[in-house]
Amino acid sequence: MDGPTDLDALAEALRVDGVVVDRVMGSGEAQEAHDRIAQLVRETPFPVYVALVQQPDGLPDDAIESTEVLAGLLNRRLGDGLYVLQTSESIQQVYAFGLGAEPARLSLGAHSNNDRLDEAMQDVGGHPSGTDGYVTVPAVAKAEAQARAAEELVEMGSDGTSGDYPATLTQADADDLAEHALEVQAAAQWRPSVGDYVEVRTASSGLSALVGGLVALVVALMVGQTLRGWPRTGRPRPGEAAVKRSAMTAAAAPPPDLEVERARASRLADVLAKNLERTDWDTVRDREVAGRALSARDAAEPLLTSDDVADLVGARLLAQIGAADLGRGRRGGGPPFVPCFFDPRHKPGTSTASWRLGDGQVEVPCCATCARAVARGETPQHLRLAARRGTEPYWERDDVWARTGFGAVSDDLARDVLADRAGRR
Repeated sequence: MDGPTDLDALAEALRVDGVVVDRVMGSGEAQEAHDRIAQLVRETPFPVYVALVQQPDGLPDDAIESTEVLAGLLNRRLGDGLYVLQTSESIQQVYAFGLGAEPARLSLGAHSNNDRLDEAMQDVGGHPSGTDGYVTVPAVAKAEAQARAAEELVEMGSDGTSGDYPATLTQADADDLAEHALEVQAAAQWRPSVGDYVEVRTASSGLSALVGGLVALVVALMVGQTLRGWPRTGRPRPGEAAVKRSAMTAAAAPPPDLEVERARASRLADVLAKNLERTDWDTVRDREVAGRALSARDAAEPLLTSDDVADLVGARLLAQIGAADLGRGRRGGGPPFVPCFFDPRHKPGTSTASWRLGDGQVEVPCCATCARAVARGETPQHLRLAARRGTEPYWERDDVWARTGFGAVSDDLARDVLADRAGRR
């Protein structure tokens, strides 16, 4: 796509889904980059704006100053949030407004993320910096890295007690993004040789119709078989990685720290409350969806004083889901935020895995890392909570979090939490 050069038009484009990627900045995959980053933006509990565009008119010539001016002008039009900006005449920089992050810490943390991604691309590609095959990190990959690590980056930028500026992009995310970035760059630089040309023949209309019908049938069958959250009794399918409960201790991890989770949940709940206060409900396109954010706030706030770490993790998820619903309502559409079943603190549940619970096999949403672990027959890293003897997977408890998977297997986590609270009164 071509990004608008007029500032007002750019701001309006960013209001749609938070992302504008100009073709000149997209390394040949501008639309795909837009869609990948937009998905991450929708899953972040505060506004994120990513603009990789042609240099708008009226900005300074200096590569750094022009981005700073652009950030300020967009902030006036769009409000608080995290801004990841780069123009055809500037370098990529990250800014935060109204999120409590110190500019210097935020900038240094973003550079650390870029360095981690650069190192991952060198490792995955096998071409260190300075060699002929070395591939520089494309602008879209840098922007996606900051979007993946946005929440942790802002949290690090708000921590004034530390003198370190660590990368908040996980190594797993860096490796995954490095593989994709290298594929994109290879495709952008590929040119056919004589031997790459092949004869192309046009299929007959009858054959095309037959193939189209078969494809439609296969898709229909696949969609019909996806019943997330319902147990399937009996033996698992061939090749299906069904990990028995006896193997769960392989990924044992200590329970989350109570006060760390309280601080994180409180911050996210506060961001949600402020976003609700600033919402102009006359401009909301889907009030029913956006209204779910009000229920999420009401469900989360009483949990912030709990001494059960599960309640604090749950409050965090409620705030994240509420923020996503508010954004979906403002835009008038978009997918909901679905947490990872195995550990709701992981990246969102954009994949699925078959998992044995009791006597049944269950299809659960999970992050890509957990899905790969299950596919390999391994036990994913999962959330464990204190029990009478050591720790246990959270889903073995008898509470609303186990029943809903912290929202992973619930259509409305706030409703379920409020109903559970009313039932215990």
